[in-house]
Amino acid sequence: MRIAIVGGGPAGAYLGYRLASRGIEVAIFDDSHPREKPCGGGLSSFTLRKFPILRELPSGNVGGRKIFLVSPSGREAMVEGVEEGWNVSRAKLDGFLLERATGEGVRLIKERVIALNALKSDVGWKIKTSKRSYRADMIVGADGVNSIVRRTLVGPFRKEDLCFCYGYFTNVTKELEDFEGIMKFFRGMMGYAWLFPRETDCSIGIGTAVENQKRARKELEIFLKKYAGNAKIISTWGALLPSARTAGFFRQPASGSNWILIGDAAGHVNPVTGEGILYALWSASLACDALERGEPGMFDALWRKEYGWDMVKGAETRSLFYNHLGLELSIWLAQRSRTFGEFLYDSINSEIEGKNFTKCLIKKLPSSLIECMHAKPS
Repeated sequence: MRIAIVGGGPAGAYLGYRLASRGIEVAIFDDSHPREKPCGGGLSSFTLRKFPILRELPSGNVGGRKIFLVSPSGREAMVEGVEEGWNVSRAKLDGFLLERATGEGVRLIKERVIALNALKSDVGWKIKTSKRSYRADMIVGADGVNSIVRRTLVGPFRKEDLCFCYGYFTNVTKELEDFEGIMKFFRGMMGYAWLFPRETDCSIGIGTAVENQKRARKELEIFLKKYAGNAKIISTWGALLPSARTAGFFRQPASGSNWILIGDAAGHVNPVTGEGILYALWSASLACDALERGEPGMFDALWRKEYGWDMVKGAETRSLFYNHLGLELSIWLAQRSRTFGEFLYDSINSEIEGKNFTKCLIKKLPSSLIECMHAKPS
């Protein structure tokens, strides 16, 4: 086979679809997709605009233009934007993208890859599954946080570059239908709890540093009782996700002469918001460009140019973003200023590039402060 993709989630499936539509021979190795995955399932408005194929998703999504924010002290503000974001079922999303890939001729091999070895003279790869062995010219790791491709080529993630996510899938009760989404922040703990209603269920969870697992579980119980007390728990889940703690993480290579890592396997998840589906698709798109040119090693230059700055800056400023005083002030402003609320909404929905964040904030502040002065006391 020409190109072997390990992993059939959004990154692997979308890459397979893009390559096959260009007449390139592709196989995807995956023994589990599509499936529901521990994930909020949020698609930002920027993601929907950048990847129009998502608009063709036949079912499994709920849209909205409002996000309910809760500060560490419990201060609440509803922020609203112009562009719509979606909450999606990962089973529906992943299945849709995988179906589009196989429809273009991608060969889906429903086997788990258990070993990977470079052939002599750098001419390709031997891929061993639980059933047999295969050969490929090039290999792409799209197999998530526990990527066997990543472990083989650059080593596993360090503990400090992972975050712990824990939560529930629940039914969607009447009290949840009033919200497109809720995000609750905490004092002394980076990360947030979320509640995202979807088409047939609701994703309620929390994400934070691995060392905060015990506290995170307690905080989630409090959050669940307050904002979804009547919800019926369908299932409980837990997972690890990439979350680079330092900018140095992004100096690691994600490609070579005959290999590429994309999506979670590359660690390309926003260090501040935890948004991953956007970068799964974005990295897949750039990997397609590199592979189509026959130069997989150029993938690193492509992603660093397109979204690398946001990754690096996110890792550098994450602690500043989650400063509890800053969160209290931001949500206090959002209570009193529609302009500032729109700014927060756009920030969460990836509508503001990291390199333009400060410039945009300075531009919005005068109007926001004037609106605050004329706002009625809460």
